[in-house]
This record gives sequence, structure tokens and C-alpha cells, in this order.
Amino acid sequence: MAPLGGFFEEWDEGAFLEAVSKLPPKEVLSYLIEVSKRVLAVYARMRDSLPKGYGWMRFSEFVETKGKQVEKLCKIALRLFPEALSSEANVEKLEFSVKTVGDYVEVLRETIRLEELQLRACRYLEGHVENQDMKAILSDLAEEIELNIRKLEEELERVEKFERKAKFSEFVRELVGDRDG
Repeated sequence: MAPLGGFFEEWDEGAFLEAVSKLPPKEVLSYLIEVSKRVLAVYARMRDSLPKGYGWMRFSEFVETKGKQVEKLCKIALRLFPEALSSEANVEKLEFSVKTVGDYVEVLRETIRLEELQLRACRYLEGHVENQDMKAILSDLAEEIELNIRKLEEELERVEKFERKAKFSEFVRELVGDRDG
């Protein structure tokens, strides 16, 4: 079972993209805010569950960056479509655990997927907003999301290399056996 369980099941990429292409910009913005809050919740959970060190610091940066992106989206919504903001201002708390490197890899992959969905929705919204200031803000936001994706992909690559090295070392130990005993 994946560390996030069924958390991402409702965020099917095909359904998301189909929905985005049919919705008016106001609803796309509302959806984008909701997805951003969920990604923020994943980052916060990872930050809070990882030991203080590299991973904790990395996810603290992600929480800070994504928090600013959520704020930016909410400001856009208030300016363009105040009714697009839900009454919930709180970021949901997630309960999942990362017990293995494989779990960590899975969380990274799913988070990359959510960030990519956000990017597509943001680009769609950018193309359907007439206000040039809002277009510029959405363009900046899309660039920030792209940066998030690149950082997550770098982390995923680093962890996958570590996982491959660990598996190879285990294989060599099994192949050679315990020479001390």
C-alpha cells in the first residue's frame, strides 16, 4: 500500500484535464487553489514527519514556497472572482507515513504529479484571463510551480540513486556472503 493510501485517487490526471478544459476560469481558479492547498498539506506532513536534517530542511523550503503560492492564488481569486474562494481558509492535515525509501519515492512521484496538474491549470487560466496584470501574476506563478517540479525531480533522482546503490550493496552482500563468519 502506498504511504498516501487513497489520497491521490480523486486527482486523476485525465479527469482533471478534462474538467479544466470545460470549466470557466472562476471554477478553474477555485480548483487550482484546492489542489495547491493539498500539495501544501503534503509538504507540511513530510516536513513534520522527517527527521531534522536535509529532508526536513528541504520540505520546510517547499512549505514556505507553496504557502506563498497559495496566498498568491487567493489574492488573484479575491481580485477576479471572490466567490471562487471557499470558506475554508485552513490547510487540511494529512495522516500518512513514510517508513521506507520506497514510500518517500512514491510521495515524491505523486507530489510531482500534483504540481504538474497545477501547472496545467495555471497555464490554462493564464490563457483565459483578460486582465494583463493577472496574466503576468499567473505566468510568474506558473514559473514558480515549474521550479517546484524541477526541485522535486532532482530530489527524486537523488533518492532513486541512493535506493539503487543500497539494493546493489545488498545484492553484493548476498552474492559474496559473510566472509567474517
